Amino acid sequence: MIEPPHILPDPTTAFGAATRRRLLSEEIIWLITVNAAGIPQPNPVWFLWEPDDGDEWGDGSFLIFHKDNAARLRSMRERPTVALHFDGGVHDLEVMVFTGDVEFLAADHPGAGKVTAFEAKYRERAAKYFKSSVGEAMAPYSVATRIRPAKVRGF
Repeated sequence: MIEPPHILPDPTTAFGAATRRRLLSEEIIWLITVNAAGIPQPNPVWFLWEPDDGDEWGDGSFLIFHKDNAARLRSMRERPTVALHFDGGVHDLEVMVFTGDVEFLAADHPGAGKVTAFEAKYRERAAKYFKSSVGEAMAPYSVATRIRPAKVRGF
């Protein structure tokens, strides 16, 4: 049986290890959509990285929630291929750019109910910046999307 190719870099390399560390520890990632005029639209977003079950390489997908009136939703429906990237990291030496297609999750999809995982990840940030719980801060963010990287590049 032929194994499917992995998207993420080899975890035994420095770049692969750094990629996994940041996927699991970073709180903000930049989501870049393209509007109807063809202009890239970067947005900093909260995300949850969900590794695939049993995948030692750590391939998986980004779970991102959006406000139902966010302009980027129309862009993602019309042009579903997006890019995501982290800030440069330590001394701008950890550049990671992901590209993939957006999947909109139905309200009853299991991924749409991951608010508890977001609460665990963002509890301190919500208290500090929003003076509220994660649940309260996320209440307007009712549209769930999943982005499975198709390509990763960086150094």
